[in-house]
Amino acid sequence: MTDTEPLLLTLAAPAFDARSLRPIWKQIADRLHAACVDGRLLGDARLPGENRMAEIFGVTRVTMRRALARLQQEGVLQARKGVGIFVRPMPLRYRLDHGNRFADGLNLPGAKIGATTLTLERAQAEAEEAEALHIAPGDAVVRLTRLRAVDDAPVYLSRKTFPVATLPEFEAAYAARSSVRDVFQAHGIASYQRVQTRVSGGFASDAEAAALRLSPRMPVLRTVALNAAPDGRIIEYNLGTWPLTAVELVLTPLDPSQTGHSDAD
Repeated sequence: MTDTEPLLLTLAAPAFDARSLRPIWKQIADRLHAACVDGRLLGDARLPGENRMAEIFGVTRVTMRRALARLQQEGVLQARKGVGIFVRPMPLRYRLDHGNRFADGLNLPGAKIGATTLTLERAQAEAEEAEALHIAPGDAVVRLTRLRAVDDAPVYLSRKTFPVATLPEFEAAYAARSSVRDVFQAHGIASYQRVQTRVSGGFASDAEAAALRLSPRMPVLRTVALNAAPDGRIIEYNLGTWPLTAVELVLTPLDPSQTGHSDAD
């Protein structure tokens, strides 16, 4: 028996509404979601196996699997391969304007923080990219799409755009360690700073949902950020997407003495 079973038995005790009003798997998902959000199910708590969960709620494995899958897609639960399903800590706190690396913004000692390069390509700057980078539309840019995960749960999808005129050897410098900081340093940019961050809400596109393991059209947070070299040149235009249920973004005043900020790496 896991430590969560007594609470789960309590959640399962009330009778379900008629299926015609709301599918049973959605009612189960609602109860589990509420318990995760209000703290009754604590972050990192492990749930029983799928068979036992089905027994607790008095439903078939198929019904329980649908409820658990929905909560994983929404970022409330996370599956750890070979270990089980856990409650995702709610939420991660990320400081947008602090630290030299993505991990510094999270401040989660001991967490497994990974990065996956999804695409890396050269293209012509679109109007929005050109305006942000202070270059002409059609000028050459490098576009980098990456996915960040914490303990194998995806938390951040970014599309970064860089001016080729400033960073002509981008791909070669990036190849060794998949580090944007390495690219900057290889081009004589020893430090950089965040000069703008904007945050808005939205709904996940199909591509964003697939990458972040969300249901399409689930709420997300979007960030638009600019990083600059010490001489003021804009060297990175960054569009980020975060699962709304998985992260709390913290914006803090920029300290002019700090350089090398948050998620450039």
